[in-house]
Amino acid sequence: MKIKKLNPQEIMTTKDFPVHNPHILKIYFKICKEKVEEILPPTPVIPFSIGLPLLADKNKESEMYNKRIKEYVKSNPEVKYLMVDGSHKTTALTLTHKKIHAIILETDKDIKEVKELMKTGEIFGINKINPIKKELKLLAKHFKDAKFFESVEDKTKRMVKKKVIPKYMIDYYKGK
Repeated sequence: MKIKKLNPQEIMTTKDFPVHNPHILKIYFKICKEKVEEILPPTPVIPFSIGLPLLADKNKESEMYNKRIKEYVKSNPEVKYLMVDGSHKTTALTLTHKKIHAIILETDKDIKEVKELMKTGEIFGINKINPIKKELKLLAKHFKDAKFFESVEDKTKRMVKKKVIPKYMIDYYKGK
């Protein structure tokens, strides 16, 4: 298991827009703004080099989805990781111009290690995490109906542009 600081344009985010819980975003934003973001749990990500979130079904809809995700990855070489969990946290970090503290999950041994750290409380705030193949299947189902894919940075910029987050966050992001 590797831990690394990633730029928000390196991570493909989930399709949730805007984030599910604005109150959690506000808490994470304040933590990041106060420069104590190191207390936040790392964001679990899977490198695309390990696998893509592809659908196994042999139907036209699945084939179209698989083609779209492959095209996205090919046409966006700066996006190298798939976020497993952490949309609120990565958005707050991006809004405050911080890198994302990520756990790189490459093997099921890495997943087991994360689960052990969760049991001891050294890592918190991560939803249930599955073996890599199962996680990729679940993410494929999550993205199946997505109209498009985007990086953490692109999603954050879209949230700012559409003004779906508080003005003080937008102003901070824009440097006002």
